[in-house]
Amino acid sequence: MRDRRGWLVLVAVLGVAGCAAPGSGIGERGPGRVGADPSPSWSTGQAEVGAVRPGPGANSVTVQVQALAGREDCSRDVRVTNLEEEREVIFASVVQDSYWSGIVGACPTSTTVEVTITSPRPIGQRQLTINQQAWMLRDGRYNRCSENLGCDPPADRCDPTWTQAAVRGLDVSRHSTGTVEHCDGTWLVMTVPDDPAACGAEARAGCTVDTAVWRYFLHSEPAGWVVVARTGAGGCDDVLKAAPAFPRPLCAGLRPTGRYVTTAPSR
Repeated sequence: MRDRRGWLVLVAVLGVAGCAAPGSGIGERGPGRVGADPSPSWSTGQAEVGAVRPGPGANSVTVQVQALAGREDCSRDVRVTNLEEEREVIFASVVQDSYWSGIVGACPTSTTVEVTITSPRPIGQRQLTINQQAWMLRDGRYNRCSENLGCDPPADRCDPTWTQAAVRGLDVSRHSTGTVEHCDGTWLVMTVPDDPAACGAEARAGCTVDTAVWRYFLHSEPAGWVVVARTGAGGCDDVLKAAPAFPRPLCAGLRPTGRYVTTAPSR
């Protein structure tokens, strides 16, 4: 299955514990142990990928899948579909058939199933995208790539890739973007409005947006920027209470943030 963001999915599936009785097909009815449950039926859906590791061999990777479990017919025929290779990315989907997946709580546990994915040529450092999730090999281990930062984020923590990823982690509208006031790689200061698109992505004629603007103080951690304080006030009081190590010269001249107000023109 091709991911339009330019990643590939390579999925391999080796087998499944607790398979259904042979001969059952999609749309068939399974054993009649339904009770008060809604009527179940066979369906196909994505299987959860838990881990990926290199090998066996240069042309293969092993994918660990968490197959549905907890009763008979929870999962069968875990398999790879839509395997494609394009440029330096391998795309694939890992799916399973389940008789009970449409009933909440019917398969309360999972079992690990390992499957091998094989490419016609050595996989090397090529990116894998399995069920629309990207994986990249680093130091001999496959790591799940960040949805916001991708597989190879820039070293500079002040790069917009990192600062906008920080905004997406805040409790603000998905339309909000941050205005960076200071960034030195260790500390980040930025203002972010709660919801600058309260009147819609294409603002309704005559609609007025009036939303709070907050100043966020963030510290660089291994995983990214972490909020240490949020305030609408100026100066240093709020951030120094939360993070005494914050450099005072960076906050001494800050003014209150106020509000973001704008009115869409009438049509």
